[in-house]
Amino acid sequence: MNHRHLLVIPMLLAALAAHAQDRTADPLGPLAQCINRSEFQFRQQDRLPAHVTTRSVKLATGEGHISVADGYRLMLFHKSSLPFVNLKIERSAEGKFAADRDTILAQMQQMSANSKPPQLVPLETDTRQGVEVLGLNNPYITQSSGVISLYTLLHAASGTVATAYLLNQPADKREFATDAQYQALRDQFLAALVPCMANPAQ
Repeated sequence: MNHRHLLVIPMLLAALAAHAQDRTADPLGPLAQCINRSEFQFRQQDRLPAHVTTRSVKLATGEGHISVADGYRLMLFHKSSLPFVNLKIERSAEGKFAADRDTILAQMQQMSANSKPPQLVPLETDTRQGVEVLGLNNPYITQSSGVISLYTLLHAASGTVATAYLLNQPADKREFATDAQYQALRDQFLAALVPCMANPAQ
């Protein structure tokens, strides 16, 4: 038996691990900093571990997988002492963005289909500055504990995906008292995020 071949396997695995840990580039850093220059700023910034290369989502057909070449998790605050947005920004693996986009769209379509009256949540779609915007909005803040809205923004030119969970807050501490006030703040956040997705260097 040739033991030299047995030595190749752990050496190869070590080389792959070293490659996975290579973070000399930071393609999402400018996007994170662009967001932080808006009225919505992070007090917590966590970079995705280098060994994580996919994430799973639930689909009607089973489990789907989205590629992740790099990513950040940002907890964004506005004027309250409590976070308003749990934002994840990710870069798809090379050549995987189109498939990732299809998986995300299927997931959000399924979430919309699973909503029930009186809180039907249609999937809202839009394109702004070359950024595709997919949104799910609960209709009433008083009946939405935790997440009020879920948005996914997709920028094909850079292969970037942003997933934003807009959070409810205790009534005595939140910045919005009515549905209309929440919607105005939500729209203000999207108006800040979209240009950063389109051009992080602005």
